[in-house]
Amino acid sequence: MFEWVTGNAHALIVRVYPTNITLNASAASHFSEVRYVTIGFNKDALKVAIKPVSKREVDLKLVPLEQLHKVSIGKGYGRISNKLVCDDISALIKQPLSGQRFLANYDAKNQMLIIDLTQIHP
Repeated sequence: MFEWVTGNAHALIVRVYPTNITLNASAASHFSEVRYVTIGFNKDALKVAIKPVSKREVDLKLVPLEQLHKVSIGKGYGRISNKLVCDDISALIKQPLSGQRFLANYDAKNQMLIIDLTQIHP
């Protein structure tokens, strides 16, 4: 019996470095229409959620300004630079960050990218 290997072509992969979170093209596609996101932690489940924040939500101040994180979208990637968030992730996984790759999935119902910190991708 064959065990099929997950490919990277459509997988949502997130790399975490000491100063930023980098999303591959598939993961970044969910943030192409926004400039800001909010980031939340589920410390018990070792998960991080990244939720897009629309311009309308920013203009109406529906999200506190101190909770906004800028997302930069480039050709084939997205990047959120925030050392404090990365330090929190490092503490959760109990190891220094050096570009570890994590699998993620997009929760369409709640409109957020969920990074599973227990799923380090080779």
